[in-house]
Amino acid sequence: MLAAPAYSVIILAYNRKQYLRTAVASALDQTLPRERYEILVYKNFEDPEIDAYLEANGVRNLTSDPDARPRTMRTVLDEAHGDVLCFLDDDDVWMRDKLAVVDREFSHDPTLGYFHNGFDVVDDDLRPFDRSPFPQPGVRLEIRAGDARRRPVPPNVLRIGFNSSSVSVRRGWLTPFLPSFEHREAEVSDAMMLCSALLSGWTVLADPTRLTQYRYHDSWTNILHYTPDSVGPIVDFDSINLRLLHMIAGLASGTTIAPLLDDDIELLRFHRSIFVDVVDWRPGIQDFVRFVRGSAKQQNIAPLYLIPLHVLARISPRKARRAYFRFAEAYRKYAFRRPSAA
Repeated sequence: MLAAPAYSVIILAYNRKQYLRTAVASALDQTLPRERYEILVYKNFEDPEIDAYLEANGVRNLTSDPDARPRTMRTVLDEAHGDVLCFLDDDDVWMRDKLAVVDREFSHDPTLGYFHNGFDVVDDDLRPFDRSPFPQPGVRLEIRAGDARRRPVPPNVLRIGFNSSSVSVRRGWLTPFLPSFEHREAEVSDAMMLCSALLSGWTVLADPTRLTQYRYHDSWTNILHYTPDSVGPIVDFDSINLRLLHMIAGLASGTTIAPLLDDDIELLRFHRSIFVDVVDWRPGIQDFVRFVRGSAKQQNIAPLYLIPLHVLARISPRKARRAYFRFAEAYRKYAFRRPSAA
């Protein structure tokens, strides 16, 4: 009989303190026996109350320079001791049986390398939204070991990686991808973890069981809350993600997920083109065709607004950006239904 795997809970906090204790508390309050897992907090700040709380509860507290970015995957692997790494963002919360379900899945299937569970979208007070636009699996989806290299995968497979607080990975498949993970753009990236898992030869599993609460709140890091004052961060964020997607596409060349990555690259190019001050990319007819075809395949409506905005941005960048933010505000009102009254 195989030995039960041990788990490392990885909690990342960058320039944000207000939610961290709640996240840690949810990791401590698991039905899986505490001796089966460790908790590591990676943060770039010191706080006497938080640090005392972590020490009192046996949580490993790893603090970097205030200007440092979150830890790279290599650093995580150097510090964590578990066979399986379970990620939790500082502003999210786990259900009590999260690790018990993760343990059941990884113990049952020794080929399982990547597991993504469903999640509830909640507000600041952890009240669930009745409706949200964030992608997650509606049914149990399993891609057996090696299939992503040999067989067609569902066109929306890259969407199941959204929300790292729902992701658990077996460290055994990570080693060949460490050089890629060392890049700044790949710091514990959702996309990098999922695509590497699909290419690794291990089984990838997405299950709709909701074991995570994903906290939706005002933040410039959330594209749905971008404002006219955040044009610079939008360009930087898109540029980083483009470099990351190109990096992954290089690893995926010749596989069945390569076209899906190309579709995402095309979408980001059009999105970024609305906000750059100096035009550095001029799409040709084939770019427009690929964008429309790829989006239709993934049931993505992005071309309906990004193509007109891209054209408008070439004539009047200011008007295009104003239109974008008006659309974003309208979309927020449509895409989210406020939590039901208690």
